Amino acid sequence: MSRKLFWKLSLILSLGSIVLVWLVSSLSLNIERNASRIAAEHKAELRALGQQAEKLIQQGDRAAASRWVNALRAEEGVFVSIVRVTEETLVDFDVEMPRGQNIELGRSVDWGIHLYHDNPLMELPFSDGSASLVIELPQRMRPGQWWPYIHFSLHTLVPLLLMIVISVLLYRHFMRPLQQLEHATRQFMAGDFAIRVGPQLKGRSDELARLAATFDAMAARIGSLIQTQRHLINDLSHELRTPLQRLNLALSSVREDKEQRIYREAGLMQKLVEDTLSLAWLDNAAYKPEPVPVDIRALLEVIVDDARFEYPGRDIHLQVPDQQIWVAGSERSLGQACENIIRNAVRHSPDGPVTVLLIRQAETLEITVRDQGPGVPEGLLDAIFKPFFRVDKSREREAGGFGLGLALARRQLESIAARVSAQNCDGGLEIIIDRLQIIAPERL
Repeated sequence: MSRKLFWKLSLILSLGSIVLVWLVSSLSLNIERNASRIAAEHKAELRALGQQAEKLIQQGDRAAASRWVNALRAEEGVFVSIVRVTEETLVDFDVEMPRGQNIELGRSVDWGIHLYHDNPLMELPFSDGSASLVIELPQRMRPGQWWPYIHFSLHTLVPLLLMIVISVLLYRHFMRPLQQLEHATRQFMAGDFAIRVGPQLKGRSDELARLAATFDAMAARIGSLIQTQRHLINDLSHELRTPLQRLNLALSSVREDKEQRIYREAGLMQKLVEDTLSLAWLDNAAYKPEPVPVDIRALLEVIVDDARFEYPGRDIHLQVPDQQIWVAGSERSLGQACENIIRNAVRHSPDGPVTVLLIRQAETLEITVRDQGPGVPEGLLDAIFKPFFRVDKSREREAGGFGLGLALARRQLESIAARVSAQNCDGGLEIIIDRLQIIAPERL
């Protein structure tokens, strides 16, 4: 099994570590070397002091030279002296002094100063080499004042910045295909079964490329299954509806008891088939109708009038504003959902009124359907929107329901970005449809 991603990651981290060590070491060495040099103006000042000392000694005024040395020592707070070094040998040894080499008491102003030691003695030799001014380097002339901060930056900030750069490169290298895979997954979930990731990762042959190839194979397989299922649902819809309609037509002329029972069961079967196929289509096709203006007030009036005609003797109240209200949605989806919810309320409220309220809020609209039925246990308020769920199965079957009406209503409302929920109220159940976007009159 190829592990290109592992070796690629190991190589990047190894090279990054080597570059980090080399960079910090080189920068530290070069900056420390440059920072240890005495500034040019301080060099000139030290050389001027050496010339002044030489001038005093050449004049032969030892007392004036002593006063000058003491004054300079007091002013700078450092050791200062004028000395003469001879090459008199006090012990015998076999090694001769190299020609051109002088015995030195201090450091030359051109040398670097060790940044971690105390201030050194600086030697300013006279022009004739007869003596030298020896002075401890004053603190104000010491180089490398900013070296501790530079050292901290080199060993902390530079590695941090370099590791951030490496991390960003690694993140972009590894996360870009994962982000493309995530985007493709979201498109696939949204219903784009033709989406593929492989063409976007050309040139890669590592584990991520194999993951993309696996995703493409899975997408092709699942997409084919879903398309086959869609065709099957469509074909099944046509094949089942036609014989059921013929069966109803054949039985419509016979009204005996047994035939009436058969006629009723055939009608229930047809409704079950139609609702099941509609629910399957909504679940699998990611149905998103194009939003159009819907006169919700007129739509509810038609639905309530139909319910009153279908259930004569039932008390159904409709409370809507006087003015027209337009919402963004689908008249078919919104109408079927409201019709299912209102019919469900009427079936479960045989002895009490059903109230349909249309409540306008700031930018949204709310539809409330309230019945006077037995209600629903609190733990099952969300379950009533699941397919084939029935609180009382025997009672629901007798009423001619299969537990699909509210499930269809939820799917249809979700397709237009609306929401439906249920809650118990005093004396029954209350189903609320909200998040219906109101369309301003000027947009119509």
